[in-house]
Amino acid sequence: MIKILLLDDDELANELVVFILKLAGVKNYDICTSGQDGLKYLDKCKAENDFPDIMFVDVNMPGMNGFEFIELYEKDYRSYSPDARVIMLTNSVLAKEKKHAVGFESVYDFWNKPLTQQRLIKLIETVKADNL
Repeated sequence: MIKILLLDDDELANELVVFILKLAGVKNYDICTSGQDGLKYLDKCKAENDFPDIMFVDVNMPGMNGFEFIELYEKDYRSYSPDARVIMLTNSVLAKEKKHAVGFESVYDFWNKPLTQQRLIKLIETVKADNL
């Protein structure tokens, strides 16, 4: 069963993603609304050895932005779950942010919001196929 983390401070955006997850039949997901909450979540995942297969991370969040979160994820957690797919899911259209995002080893792709059911299903199929 695919496990997904949604890391975004925008409540409305989270509601839309949850709606898309449910349409796609995804039942195993968690939401964190700040980078700090995301790190606490990863601590719990580490303790339970149960990391998400997919992480949707927003770029622009107060306190700790998505890039800072990814830096800490790669430094402290990625070795425990090297196959997790990190998708930067954002409203940003800045080419420099996309270039920065895909420069991380763990970032699989950079997608503009909103998430679509078709794109999610294709990603899930890819993750499942890679884990066979």
